[in-house]
Amino acid sequence: MCSWASPRVQVVIRDNSGNAEKRALLKNFQQDYCQIVSVDPCEPLETYSELLGLAEGEFIFCTADDDQCLDRAIAALPDLIDRHANDASVAAVTGTYALETPQGTSIFSYKDVDSDDPAARVRGFLSFPGPNALFYSVLRREVAERVLLFIKGMPIYLSFHDQILCLLYLLSGKYVPLQRLFYIYDVGVWAAAASAQKRDVDFYTAAGLDPAANKLHWLLCGFEGAALIMNSTCFPDYPRAQRQGMADHWFSVMFARFKGNSRITCDSSFTHQADKLCAKIVASTGQLSFEKMLADISDFFALFSKQRAHAYFEFWSAVLNKRLPPTH
Repeated sequence: MCSWASPRVQVVIRDNSGNAEKRALLKNFQQDYCQIVSVDPCEPLETYSELLGLAEGEFIFCTADDDQCLDRAIAALPDLIDRHANDASVAAVTGTYALETPQGTSIFSYKDVDSDDPAARVRGFLSFPGPNALFYSVLRREVAERVLLFIKGMPIYLSFHDQILCLLYLLSGKYVPLQRLFYIYDVGVWAAAASAQKRDVDFYTAAGLDPAANKLHWLLCGFEGAALIMNSTCFPDYPRAQRQGMADHWFSVMFARFKGNSRITCDSSFTHQADKLCAKIVASTGQLSFEKMLADISDFFALFSKQRAHAYFEFWSAVLNKRLPPTH
């Protein structure tokens, strides 16, 4: 990555490993246009936020330390960005992805994310059944900062919020395709359901919630995404009918995941209450409202954290009523 640094490409590396030997080694790679910062261990959202603060370009690209990006793709980016920098309808640049799993490698691109129609972009994103690689795209800085400011104000940050981030990016504008193999995404712990859900549970416990909340994982993603599509001001003000169609599609995809995926609770004492709520929600198909879902979710969170439940309710109630949400 350090070799990408040039007058047209700034490289910033933020080492949060806490490993003294790695810190000493990384100092040897610092050069012009390449800044290396060593910090204490921290969560992904903090790392992303701090990296964005150090970046100076109009477009930014954040990579994961266990993935790879091709040198030729990086070299092609500045000219492509220059051609589209003044087009306000462009939110990002993306390309072709290689997905690395224990079973093998697959190559894919996201459908229709270059469309002028936001509904087509969202449908294209949701049509890919694999992990969210679109998160690793080159983003217009203004879009990234605006969305990050909103996400940082949320009362809890969970593993599915990469989906919400990409939803807000897609609603902000189209993605210009780079006609190259762009990014090699190593799925890692997310490749197997058991290890992926254990990582999901880590996010819930870090957010101050009980592992039983993992039962609601895709319902939460469906609710939050649909609520934002209908009410958020983080993207252009689309007509209500267009918003409704996108919200319905987003929620239906996530609700299908909610119904179809078995979720672990790590033997939580609240497993019974979680199962009871899930059964109630599934039985209420066709009669669900944002307000009722929010009340049910918040009541469930209150079983193990009244403070988190109150914060969650206050934030999303403000979104639903198009008020400025309280920040956390």
